[in-house]
Amino acid sequence: MNKPLVSYVVTTYNIEKYIEESIRCAFEQTYSPLEIILSDDCSTDCTFEIMERMAKEYSGPHKIVLNRNEENLGITKHMNRAYLELTTGEIIVAAHGDDLSRSDRTEKSVEYLENHPEVTAVSFSIDAISEKGEILREHSAIVDKIHTYTFEGGGNIPAPSRAFYKRVLTTFGPLNDDCPTEDELISFRALMLGENAFLPEHMVQYRKHSGSSSNPENFAKFPLEKILKQQDDDMKKGIELGLITEEDREEKYAILEKMTEIRKRYRVYFAKRKVIDLIKLVCYHDVSLKMKLHYIREHMEYIRRK
Repeated sequence: MNKPLVSYVVTTYNIEKYIEESIRCAFEQTYSPLEIILSDDCSTDCTFEIMERMAKEYSGPHKIVLNRNEENLGITKHMNRAYLELTTGEIIVAAHGDDLSRSDRTEKSVEYLENHPEVTAVSFSIDAISEKGEILREHSAIVDKIHTYTFEGGGNIPAPSRAFYKRVLTTFGPLNDDCPTEDELISFRALMLGENAFLPEHMVQYRKHSGSSSNPENFAKFPLEKILKQQDDDMKKGIELGLITEEDREEKYAILEKMTEIRKRYRVYFAKRKVIDLIKLVCYHDVSLKMKLHYIREHMEYIRRK
């Protein structure tokens, strides 16, 4: 049986300190046939020069596609270009230029997707690491058994270790230009087409550093209302395609709207970790008892580490 062509996509912007190690992980992938997309969003440091040099020096079995955007597109427009325009594979493996992947990550991703046809996107446990490569357990995303998610139940599997069918994007088209992130939107779209799986194997090390987009000071760059708008647009498309019903959309939108309000309060708390903001978060009427306990335990762990 012919194995599917896979596109391993490394996206970068101003990460010259880490890019060489990340590209080396891409070159060392054991799966074949594989095309490696190295796409830079018009970096102002030496990131692209390093990518260009490594692409020229590469002599392995994988096809290399090198791209540098003529202007800085921002996260979502760059992802639209990298994932929709530059790839030709049936499956996309997402990799950020400051993260590290095990050499068998692509192979394990394809194996799971092919053995579970109901699954449209898969992620693995990720270990967060510092700039020096130290494990940051509190920022890691780890499971001890396989978790699967459906559209009805929801769930966003980790982006740094995610692989998904390209049709997850082509079915719905490019993300909105003003959508601030591709992260949870890919999971959301994948759930309208099938199940998402989160596996316990540790496949990726996710780098936390001063330039990380997940840092609290960057929250303003990711307005939650625009994420919700993209989700609603995608659900409307899902209705047109017969993937979900209008009733499904109304029920899901109500849930997403509540979660957006909770996330706003969590962002306020997380930015400064003040007890008063924690109290406002856990006292919000839509926060479940399970989540209240989670936030309180998280705060106690933060105090302990501090």
